[in-house]
Amino acid sequence: MVASLTVRPARAGDLDAAASLFAARHRHDRTRIPHLEPRLEEPAAARELIRPLFENPRAHGAVAESGGSVAGFLFGEEMLFAPSDMASLFIPPHSISMPIEGHAVAERQDATDVYRALYGFLASRWVANGFFIHRCAIPPGDDQVQEAWVSLGFGRYLTAATRPTSPVERQNVAAIEVQRASPEDIDVVAELAECLGRWHWQAPMFWPVLHATDAATREFNLGQLRSGDLPFFVGYQDGTPTGMQTFLRPGFTPPVVARDGDVYLFEGVVSDGARGGGVGSALLRHSMDWARNAGYESCTLHFAPGNPSGAPFWLGHGFVPVEHTMERRVDERVAWAR
Repeated sequence: MVASLTVRPARAGDLDAAASLFAARHRHDRTRIPHLEPRLEEPAAARELIRPLFENPRAHGAVAESGGSVAGFLFGEEMLFAPSDMASLFIPPHSISMPIEGHAVAERQDATDVYRALYGFLASRWVANGFFIHRCAIPPGDDQVQEAWVSLGFGRYLTAATRPTSPVERQNVAAIEVQRASPEDIDVVAELAECLGRWHWQAPMFWPVLHATDAATREFNLGQLRSGDLPFFVGYQDGTPTGMQTFLRPGFTPPVVARDGDVYLFEGVVSDGARGGGVGSALLRHSMDWARNAGYESCTLHFAPGNPSGAPFWLGHGFVPVEHTMERRVDERVAWAR
């Protein structure tokens, strides 16, 4: 007979058990996913990664128990920034984010049963407080974990992927002039960034173009250009800017990836008329040559899984998924239709 599950709020004393569960999951993930941080296989390192969730007043956690042992844990954080904040480009304001380090299920436990119990316990509070957009980051290739979240109404929204900074093959590489942008090129950078937004606005991605964030985004990019810490590469054809790749550290590289030698590719864009002509490959070859010479071992980025050109491009150039962000949008009519 299978012991029944009980769910309760997470307490500070659960940190060690959660770290052990996460470390075991990470050890399993590393058998099939490259580029993951080996240190997180140890509970002590996992403990330091997870600790901020236990200490965050905006994060809510739950623990599932079965037969006197911890069967799983789950944390979700309230995203409470203004719609004009640049973060709104990537994360819906007033949403819930369940990070990849914020959950794990014990071996020999049914992932669907455990996640369903944990999520149900926490989501009741979130929905009651008006949080209708829920996101959960999961490791790729774990069919049981993915099935658990799909069964709860989540679909894949975003993918993080990593590749070594090894040379890019020269197939279908356009002849372009690559220049490192300076603060004086902010208008070029802003236009190419807007071009990327227009592309994602189209089918089948349907990502909104949020002009409320324009000022914050411009100021962020200008600050990066002024700092000169990491490059913004712009590709030109006959004097016309046709593509761009920009870099940050650590950027949005997931914390499960080995970050010490990683650089984050923030925006990779090719203008509408040049898309498919080899500009992206030429820029990536230039970027990876720079990154390798600068001592970086890997490069991480995010892409929309449904992007008909972007997803095949990045996967075809050696990027391997290291994290999927799953999303569910609860019908907000549940607030009054009861």
